[in-house]
Amino acid sequence: MMSHNGLTKLLEECGELSQIAAKKIAFPGTDEHPDKKGSMKKRLEEEIADVIAACCFVADANGLDPEVIINRTERKINRFKKWHGDPNV
Repeated sequence: MMSHNGLTKLLEECGELSQIAAKKIAFPGTDEHPDKKGSMKKRLEEEIADVIAACCFVADANGLDPEVIINRTERKINRFKKWHGDPNV
């Protein structure tokens, strides 16, 4: 059974995503993970998916309003794009 309505699992998944993101920063010239067990891009994709799944579970388990979350997500994406100089924002 997942404890604390999924919050513990969400924190675990965020930690795993943080680890692979740090590896991508530390080893910018290669996609091969230093442990020689595969692509960092693939691992990053997997960990992002795991965090999204955990977020969705937590939102549902805690009765959070998905519309509020989606609206905030869209605003945040636009802000990130603006920070990165996207002229379409």
